[in-house]
Amino acid sequence: MLSSQTIATVKATAPAMRAHGLNIVVRMYELLLRDPNIRALFDPTHQRNGTQHRALADAVVAYAENIDNLAALGPAVERIAARHVALNVQPQHYDAVAIALIQAVRDILGAAATPDIIAAWTEAFGALQAIFTAREEELYHASERTPGGWRGYRPFRLQRIIPESSQINSFYLAPVDGQSLPAFKAGQYLTLRLTVPDYGPLLRHYSISSAATEQAYYRISVKREDAPDTSIPAGLGSGYLHRQAMPGMLFDVAPPAGVFTLPEGSQPLVLIAGGVGITPLLSMLETLVTSQPNRPVRFIHAVRNYAHHAFGSEVRAAIRKLGHASADFFYEEVGGDAVPGVNYTQVGRPDPAWVVRTNPNPEALYLVCGPRNFMRYMIQGLRLQGVPADRILYEFFGATDEDLLTAEPIAA
Repeated sequence: MLSSQTIATVKATAPAMRAHGLNIVVRMYELLLRDPNIRALFDPTHQRNGTQHRALADAVVAYAENIDNLAALGPAVERIAARHVALNVQPQHYDAVAIALIQAVRDILGAAATPDIIAAWTEAFGALQAIFTAREEELYHASERTPGGWRGYRPFRLQRIIPESSQINSFYLAPVDGQSLPAFKAGQYLTLRLTVPDYGPLLRHYSISSAATEQAYYRISVKREDAPDTSIPAGLGSGYLHRQAMPGMLFDVAPPAGVFTLPEGSQPLVLIAGGVGITPLLSMLETLVTSQPNRPVRFIHAVRNYAHHAFGSEVRAAIRKLGHASADFFYEEVGGDAVPGVNYTQVGRPDPAWVVRTNPNPEALYLVCGPRNFMRYMIQGLRLQGVPADRILYEFFGATDEDLLTAEPIAA
């Protein structure tokens, strides 16, 4: 338990952390990422565009402001712990972060970083580390003792690759040992440990797109992230899988993880996907076919055009097997081989007002996944239509996505 002096000191530093937190975090990463084993745990895209820095800076401020009420951080702790377990984060990683963070506080605050402040933040980070490591050990242990489960990484063989659209391929992965797979929750993701030529080790999270009832293989469906211009590199993980992965290759895979999962109960569902954001929602839909075929479901998928439309026939087949279900497919661009009423049902982008107005189940839960701007537009639109925040669930791609229920609406 934190001392009253530490709590008071940390809370008193909250304004300074808000003013200088981003600089502290940038310096912390400079120190921390000198270790290649630590660097492999972090997404280089988030490092380049600064989202990782802003997320951690916000988290440091939130911790300082809530140091006397850590229960307020509970949902974030659960989500981050799940991500850490997917990355196989260990106690020594926290030790490295603590050393880098305290040194960064000294470097940025200078003389203002008094011995009392350093001592308080050292104790406070130690308490936070204890919270995370305890919860993560529970998750590791639960995964390990689940029938068919494992801890850390397990070798999987790539069985086959199936093109789903002009940019999305599905990759079917089966355990090398031939044993059955553990049950997972529809909506969860896998973490693959890749070794990318000319880069090195890389960890990537990919949603499982197959039904949670499947025990022979996991299917992940990955969009090839091309470089928008020469100043921005193409996606390392997706580029490697699309251009170099071949059936027979082996991959190290961590157990399924994540908290964006199919809600329990019988409450009606509205599943709203943008582009490749369909993957966790498709797993939910496929799982409902066998687990709750009479649960009311509405499926909405927005894509650019026919060439970018993945899983259309699979969604329609699942909808036909459900007792109370419907699907709408939105194309921003219409033409080519696209057939109205067959390939797509709507032109343009789904309007949140239309989604709510045409929903026959006012008590429904709304689950949203897609590009961040799409999610922000859709979630804020649903809130403006009066949908309570506790009936809107969405995938988190980073800590900065916490604001999607409160930020101002923007165009999708």
